[in-house]
Amino acid sequence: MKFALRSLVMVGIALVLTACGENKPAAPVVEQPVTVFAASSLTDVMHTVGGLYEAAGHPAPKFNFAASSALAHQIEQGGQADLFLSADEAWMDYVAGKQLVDITTRRALLTNTLVLVSPATKPLTLTLAPGLDLAGALKGGKLALADPDSVPAGKYAKEALEYFSAWASIEASVARAENVRAALRFVETGDAAAGIVYATDAKAVGPSVLIVGTFPEDSHTPITYPAALLTGKGAGPGKAFLDFLATDGAKKAFLEAGFGVK
Repeated sequence: MKFALRSLVMVGIALVLTACGENKPAAPVVEQPVTVFAASSLTDVMHTVGGLYEAAGHPAPKFNFAASSALAHQIEQGGQADLFLSADEAWMDYVAGKQLVDITTRRALLTNTLVLVSPATKPLTLTLAPGLDLAGALKGGKLALADPDSVPAGKYAKEALEYFSAWASIEASVARAENVRAALRFVETGDAAAGIVYATDAKAVGPSVLIVGTFPEDSHTPITYPAALLTGKGAGPGKAFLDFLATDGAKKAFLEAGFGVK
């Protein structure tokens, strides 16, 4: 009898504990930080936008900056990201063709312009017009470009020089860099007599370089920055950050950095 009574008591306690457990509030879902693969030319402005995003109550974003070509290959090789921001449409097309991004989320985000720069300590005087003699202006010095075989900034630069029939005369003088920021550093340090970079990069480094001229828009493929979530990341933190990039605060940061917004 005592055994039976004890068993009933134990069962009762178990039922009470189970009931209490069922009424216990679920643990809050903790928002995970977004991981963004972004073109090198976006380095400064994305840190600014990331700070705004964090101030809005989100975890600080994690950024991986490199040439768009390098980022596309990292994604292809399994690099873990939520969002890809490319400096041209071609590399976004590349990852889209391999079904690595969700094409329904793809959007044109920003625009930029292309400029010729020189070290502030060794200014270059040249007019970007038909008959452009860039080789003569370099006086045996180097022209720094992001690698024109793969990196968007370098590809745009080569197109612009071909537009002015100047590529053949300066190709041997080109110092190829892994990305546009690396090309700009060659100019800042004086290791290159000139460079072709985005206007936003020249603005970001301030007085250490001089803008010699701006290439006409029709001299190269339009410079656009598409953004897209990676495949399968629609339910993750990437969507909230992608949506944030279209807010007034983010657009203001982009405009202040010299970008155009779409």
